[in-house]
Amino acid sequence: MRRYLLIAVKLAVSISLIAFLYRKTPLEEIGRLLAQIEVRYLLPIILLLFLNTVISARKWQFFLKADNLHLSLWDLTVSYMSGTFCNLFLPSNIGGDSYRIYDIARQSRQTARSAASVIADRLSGFVALVILSFVSSLAVAAAFGSWQLLVVPTLLLVLFILIMVALVKQEPVRKILDVMRITRISAIQRVLEKLFASFTSYQQEQGVIVRVMLLSFLFQFSVITVVYLMARALGVTLPFYYFSAFVPIITLMEALPISIYGIGVRDYGYVYFFSQVGMGDLQTRSLALFFMATAVCYSLIGGLFFLYNLWSRKRRIELPRDQNGAV
Repeated sequence: MRRYLLIAVKLAVSISLIAFLYRKTPLEEIGRLLAQIEVRYLLPIILLLFLNTVISARKWQFFLKADNLHLSLWDLTVSYMSGTFCNLFLPSNIGGDSYRIYDIARQSRQTARSAASVIADRLSGFVALVILSFVSSLAVAAAFGSWQLLVVPTLLLVLFILIMVALVKQEPVRKILDVMRITRISAIQRVLEKLFASFTSYQQEQGVIVRVMLLSFLFQFSVITVVYLMARALGVTLPFYYFSAFVPIITLMEALPISIYGIGVRDYGYVYFFSQVGMGDLQTRSLALFFMATAVCYSLIGGLFFLYNLWSRKRRIELPRDQNGAV
């Protein structure tokens, strides 16, 4: 009952924000603007989205390898794409991450290590996000003489620095868990110790953190470029550094588990931030809808990988039976 209530709340948040943002916007004009999209930008956008998936899979592979789990880049790419498909039906990115943990745990039979790799992968992406946002916001704040634009990026940067320090030191996290009395449950304590061991292995493996962070910055820069190309396809000619400043913040906003697939929250972010730098009402809302439509289409492509994963899993199960039967 509680689960359904939570979903209902998230759905209400999405519907309320959409209704508020589009209540006075002529949808026919948005439709006409979207119909005039310059199609020459679509292929680079799709190619960049797939490149991002491969980059993410490679980054994930580094974490797994550091923890002595060896999986191919192809298997991890398939798992990533399948997780993207799951995001269509589950809140925020949590659904896709949960599927990735399940999928790799099924292959490796190491649930705690799989979970640790996904958590580390997600955190590294968030750290790159907030750093890029902070640096770009400096330029935007200087250009507009409004240092209030630095408040959110600065708070996020401090927050994630504290989180990373706590994970590296581990002792602060252990104390928090002790206060919450979570560690009194022996099963949870065993899982937590395995997670801490995995995080320690990432630190000890030479060069892993550096390579992962470089890939994280490359990934986030590519995401920013995708949104910039979408804006260009809509006829928007704002400087690139605005996108560098705002897209990371919007990405963090939509990652919050308070809506369905980030709908409403993402739209509000595009409208709020880009309207401050000269983008019109039709353009901000069209950009948000264009991004959502592209993300949904790409997630549906992930559904093909999801079906492939199911087929290959079934094939691996049946193959030994066929071999035994032949004998």
